Amino acid sequence: MKRSLMCLSMLIVLMTIPGCQAQIPDVPSRNEIVMSEGMKISVTNQNGTMIITAGKGLQRFYTWAGDTRSVVMWPREERWGGGLGIYFPGSGNHWKEHDGITRAVLEEGELHFKSIEETIEWLHHTGAYLVYNDDGLAAGWEKYEGAGGTLGVWVWQIYINGQKPTKLSGSQNDKITVEYPSKSRVSDE
Repeated sequence: MKRSLMCLSMLIVLMTIPGCQAQIPDVPSRNEIVMSEGMKISVTNQNGTMIITAGKGLQRFYTWAGDTRSVVMWPREERWGGGLGIYFPGSGNHWKEHDGITRAVLEEGELHFKSIEETIEWLHHTGAYLVYNDDGLAAGWEKYEGAGGTLGVWVWQIYINGQKPTKLSGSQNDKITVEYPSKSRVSDE
């Protein structure tokens, strides 16, 4: 595990060097991710609007307050907080400052619950920064003071008994939207 974390850290450093074309790792098949390449999630909470875009493999882009930053996420080796998704722990000040932010702590993955009651309890426990829709897509973001300014972003897909919900009490469908990449058609003409 230490070796894979060291390799990912080196990849992140290499990607920040102008002209360096490091290979972005694919998402391991065991990891439970929410987003596919080109997918965009826009979430609005009391902090404003955050747009999360999935790049190739483990790369994610975060756009807020008129600018974008990116990271290469790390695949979880074991379940943490119920999820086996991808994350970025925010090691050091890894971004050029924007809107007071120089680092990020990021999460993406699936969460599995046994009942609607357990799901709603978890959603209400998470606080005001997380919004969710009827299909169980939950996302949120927050800025933290100190440590050079930290951005926290969470993207979760909720499942209840192995299925996406169709209606969740308290959902805010208008505050979280999803765009999928368009597939271009090649004409035979």
